[in-house]
Amino acid sequence: MTTVPAGRRRGPSKGDLRERAILETARRLLADKPLADITIDELAAGAQISRSSFYFYFDSKLAVVVALLHGLAGELGRDSEPWLAGTGPDVPALRASLTALAALWRDQGRLIAGALAAAPGCPPIAQWRAGLREAHVARLAARIERDRAAGLAPDGPAPRVLAALVDDLRTAAFAAAADPEALVDDLVTVELRMLYGDLPVPGFVVPPSQP
Repeated sequence: MTTVPAGRRRGPSKGDLRERAILETARRLLADKPLADITIDELAAGAQISRSSFYFYFDSKLAVVVALLHGLAGELGRDSEPWLAGTGPDVPALRASLTALAALWRDQGRLIAGALAAAPGCPPIAQWRAGLREAHVARLAARIERDRAAGLAPDGPAPRVLAALVDDLRTAAFAAAADPEALVDDLVTVELRMLYGDLPVPGFVVPPSQP
């Protein structure tokens, strides 16, 4: 029996590596075509396992997609943390958060858009979307409350209502965009106006109107 020396961490198991290979294969395939056109055989071949072995790790293509989505949720939460945890019209933090979100939509837009479209008729994906939205809305609403209490933002719609509007705006804008990263500056402008109205924002200049 092989033992691991004290102080050394055991590396990923063969099963872990195969599961990752399935997920990476799905991620790669979804960049080129919708889930409906991807087969179990393709996922198994990409992971260099048999079709029967695939079912040891996932019971369906949907299970693979849900696993990918939960991974994306972690990325979204990490990239948004500095903005959501802060106070006041912190333009760099907001721009950094939206830039990271745009890059995620650029790289994983087919997966995210497909998941959003499937959510109404698919409880696992609907639960993922509801949890992701609630986490963002709750954190943003808390930020709005802090800013209003400190006199950094004007009164307006209830914080949760305003936060939900911001979340829905982001999702709709990125889902419809051919180039998500081109939206970042416009979204920064719109979100600052939604949260802070006409209050002066240090370091922010409203882009000039296009002719």
